[in-house]
Amino acid sequence: MRIAFVTPEYVTEPTYSGGLANYLGRVTVALVQAGHHVSVFTRSQTTEHTDFQGVKVYRVIPLWDRRMILDHIDPLIPRALYNPYQDLKAAWCLWKKWQQIHKEEAFDIVQVANVMAVGLFFRQVTQVPVVTRLSSYRPFWDRAAGIRENMGVKARWHMERLAITGCKNLYAPTYFVAKQVENGYSTPNVDVIETPFFPEQPTFDPSIFNEQLAGKSYALYFGRMTQMKGVHILAQALPKVLLKYPDMYMVFVGGEGFSPEGTTMREYIIEQLKAFENRVIFIESIRHDKLYPIVKGAKIVVLPSLIDNLPNTCLESMGLGKVVVATTGSCFEQVIEHDTSGILVEPSNPERLADGIAAAWTLDDNQRSNMQRRAVESVTRLHPDKAIPKLISYYQELLKTR
Repeated sequence: MRIAFVTPEYVTEPTYSGGLANYLGRVTVALVQAGHHVSVFTRSQTTEHTDFQGVKVYRVIPLWDRRMILDHIDPLIPRALYNPYQDLKAAWCLWKKWQQIHKEEAFDIVQVANVMAVGLFFRQVTQVPVVTRLSSYRPFWDRAAGIRENMGVKARWHMERLAITGCKNLYAPTYFVAKQVENGYSTPNVDVIETPFFPEQPTFDPSIFNEQLAGKSYALYFGRMTQMKGVHILAQALPKVLLKYPDMYMVFVGGEGFSPEGTTMREYIIEQLKAFENRVIFIESIRHDKLYPIVKGAKIVVLPSLIDNLPNTCLESMGLGKVVVATTGSCFEQVIEHDTSGILVEPSNPERLADGIAAAWTLDDNQRSNMQRRAVESVTRLHPDKAIPKLISYYQELLKTR
């Protein structure tokens, strides 16, 4: 099959933000390895096209026209609507680029992301089946992240709703997100197809680990530090465990959002943990070659999300044989069985989170070894050899019933 993916981010871009880009990096390469022709259309800062492990990558700058005549109205757009306006331009340009390449390559199927409404103009595509993969139900996600509901945010919600409800074929990687979209948009029958996953094997670069973490016993959080990810709850839980275990360091890797108090999340963490400032380490977002040595060196990984969508951080940690402390009620139950392949605690509860961290930290060698082994076994079922055929079968069924 000739398959096109339309996305606001991809692993080839220096500004990619993580989860969606990493998912697409894995699934597109796995599809190529399975014998399919795959192209990615991504928002970018350049129009120079490239190749990524056999995947054709078409880069698009959000411009209405090459001479930028219409783009001169950008300064006239109200500040609150500037981001949704750029999203609209990007969606238009991605659709136009796809049309151009489709005339040359004749794609069999198109998969668009729900993020930033990049599939908005694909509602009118009838030549081939269009599929929307749902990473989130945006209103719920933004509220959990503490984002103010201003005019621009609501405009983005509206655009995403139009893009999703205008597509017949919808699937999500978790039952949690599928149910949210069904209820929120009154959209029946969102399918669930779990994300193919395997731990990448990049060339390990242990430079950051060696410089900052070698010889330390530490718990790790990695990913964007936001309220949706429960990082403020983690900051509230940590004083209890850091006081109880004087050998424990806490490491945060990733970018940041805002705390409930309006400060940056890093400032919030520092304030909550000022009595333990010498045992709290911050590292900026880094690529996998530098990140994986840090994950492998962690004693435990803590992912206290309020809501989530089976994030790569969880799958990567389990795939690398780490004990993960995560939360109930959204997605982690799909891969973690409590006290067997990880530890699950009630979300938004600092006391329960502190207890879960303590339980994971104090596992004896035999318990830890068994939990790590079962964590690896749990994510093995998501290996592309097993998961990609399910995605292909889904595509083929759509082609049959067109």
